[in-house]
Amino acid sequence: LAALVVLLAAGRALRGRGDLAVAIEYPAELRGTFTVRIATRAPKRKAARRNASADVLAGGPSSHTVHTLVSRETRFRGLRPGRYWVTVEGLLQAAESEEVLAELAEDRQAAVARGKSARLELDLRPNECPVDIAVLWDKRPAKDAGVVALGAPGTLRYARGGPVRLGLPRGRHAVAIGSGDRVAVLEVEVDSYAPKSIAIDLAGSADVVFKGCPPAVDLYLHGDIAAAARALEREGQAAQGHTLLARMHRDAGRAAQAAEHFEQAEAWSEAAELWAASGDARRAAPLFERAGDAVRAAEMHRRAGALVEAGSAFERARDFDSAVECYRDANAVTQWIDALERAGRVFEASQVALERTERRRAIRLLQQVLPEDERYAEAALQLAAVLEQEGHADLAAQRLEEYLAATGADARADAQFHLAELYDDAGDLERSIAVLEALRLREPTYPNLATRIETLRKRRSAERETSGRAATGGNLQTTAPLLGESRYEIREEIGRGGMGVVYRAHDKRLDREVALKRMPKSLREHPKAVQYFLREAQAVARLNHRNIVTVYDVDQEDNVFFITMELLKGHPLNAVLRKKGRIGPRDVAKLGIQVAAGLAYAHDNGVVHRDIKTANLFLTTDKRVSIMDFGLAKMVEEVRKGSTIIGGTPFYMAPEQAVGGDVDHRADLYALGVTLFELATGKVPFEEGDVTLHHRETPPPDPRSLAPGMPDALAALILALMAKDPAARPASAHEVRERLEQIARDGSATGV
Repeated sequence: LAALVVLLAAGRALRGRGDLAVAIEYPAELRGTFTVRIATRAPKRKAARRNASADVLAGGPSSHTVHTLVSRETRFRGLRPGRYWVTVEGLLQAAESEEVLAELAEDRQAAVARGKSARLELDLRPNECPVDIAVLWDKRPAKDAGVVALGAPGTLRYARGGPVRLGLPRGRHAVAIGSGDRVAVLEVEVDSYAPKSIAIDLAGSADVVFKGCPPAVDLYLHGDIAAAARALEREGQAAQGHTLLARMHRDAGRAAQAAEHFEQAEAWSEAAELWAASGDARRAAPLFERAGDAVRAAEMHRRAGALVEAGSAFERARDFDSAVECYRDANAVTQWIDALERAGRVFEASQVALERTERRRAIRLLQQVLPEDERYAEAALQLAAVLEQEGHADLAAQRLEEYLAATGADARADAQFHLAELYDDAGDLERSIAVLEALRLREPTYPNLATRIETLRKRRSAERETSGRAATGGNLQTTAPLLGESRYEIREEIGRGGMGVVYRAHDKRLDREVALKRMPKSLREHPKAVQYFLREAQAVARLNHRNIVTVYDVDQEDNVFFITMELLKGHPLNAVLRKKGRIGPRDVAKLGIQVAAGLAYAHDNGVVHRDIKTANLFLTTDKRVSIMDFGLAKMVEEVRKGSTIIGGTPFYMAPEQAVGGDVDHRADLYALGVTLFELATGKVPFEEGDVTLHHRETPPPDPRSLAPGMPDALAALILALMAKDPAARPASAHEVRERLEQIARDGSATGV
């Protein structure tokens, strides 16, 4: 009974008391050990005791009011209600090394209520994290090295042969390390309260911000950046001084001043980024250009409203679609068309050219629309119309025929009738009649069709008699009988242009594949042109050189002349250029060497080409360049009475040739210069306005302005070849070849 009374009394006593929980917060990566005491009176302040850390770690017995070896939380139970003083003493250690990083002591008050559990939380996380920096010089400890957190001069510490410890808050810090004649700045990321160790060798560190100026080192470490910059300037290091000032202003939020100093230090990218961030796109754009960042330069130009400059920068960045938008919005028509073409949007480019009545440009663009393009039929129809307006009925007929083939059964009868008219205008009565007869089968009720066919048939009969007499009376005899086209079996068409249609054919007599070029039927109406053609063809047939297409035979059937030549595998250089944009300097030289070799051989044998251009230079699959269409230009000049030939010829024409003057081998050298210019830059030197007038009077642009990095020797040769005065050009193709060989030896390797 007595024991029961005691237990009941104890229960009533406990119900009248409370508990106190003490929770200690510190970083999870550290180890903490604490002694926690509670008392009803304020503790007396004690002087720091020796071996306090050892006492805490030793622990000792715990009691009702003292708990030892506490890690994160402890609970005092059965406390009388009232206010208590809580004293926490302890230390934080590195988890692995057990190094003592901090000794802590904290006093707090807590209230304990009857029958309640109170909780006291203490935040003992350190304000700083230990960072140990070992400073070396050529793998040995540096003497008297200074270490400081930039922006906090009070953190400056000096190494005395060992690591320097800085206490840094969590986050990113710039730490300067200086010794001897140099200072390096490290970006230090503090993300843990555990000790962080860093080593830097000042002798070869990439983080050195300046060197060679001992007076500037202490000034910089003490935070006097302006004085350090002046010291650098006195030592002839003004750029480094401006860089220090720029960083100082940038870190202080003074973007404009920082950008100015970065500019003076020629740190273009940093200056540009600061001007861009401060909203000054006009200042930023040219600096991004100088930094080689075409994309950012374009963005800044566009933001500043300089749309043409933006378009140009986008082109350098190969972002042709964005360039198109800029040029379009600026209504810069020439650049707009150029960008569309470079973006591969040639049909769109042709429409812009047509809208601006730039017919010559439109023709060249419409010619590039490929058969697989969904707009091909439309392009062919437009091209036919423009060619007809320019007076080229034969070429217009070819394109209208392509349009009819592309549209098939949906082709309009009116278009077919117009095709016949074009062939008639081009002097090709045979095809005109054939087209009308086909139309009659399809649309027998088409107005006046039968009458038109009959009229053309009568004209054909009359012209055959006339041309027969002209051929018999003229000096057109060849050294051997003409063999007739039946010797050759036509396999497929492989190309066409103003000088005729080219087929892949089989020579049944010699059992070999050949290229057969059928000349325009209108040629028979020009006896003098026929004379040129036969004389030149026979001369070319005598040429035997690896860089000249071999001519096998010249023949005719029904007064339609044709040439058979070796069949090449590969692509003409204009097609290669369309794919690559432009060609590297060494490869330009290597291609030019072969062209010059072929020209030198032809010129030595008294043959002048008169129409050297990328379309007449064929690059075979084994990297051999063959010159095509020797001797045909003179014939076409006679047929067309000096009119320019669609397909690019006027873009390559020598000044003396453009005015109908005497032409010799130097005209070929001029055209070779234009061709090399186009290969190296992707453009001919003159493509707008009166091109022939430009060739006669306008100095050619320096090709280096369009192809940065072009060797001076190559640019000089191109400009020499394009001299207005033939006497000022290189003397011969042999000389050109020798100069190109030297350029190729000096150049860097590329690949076509």
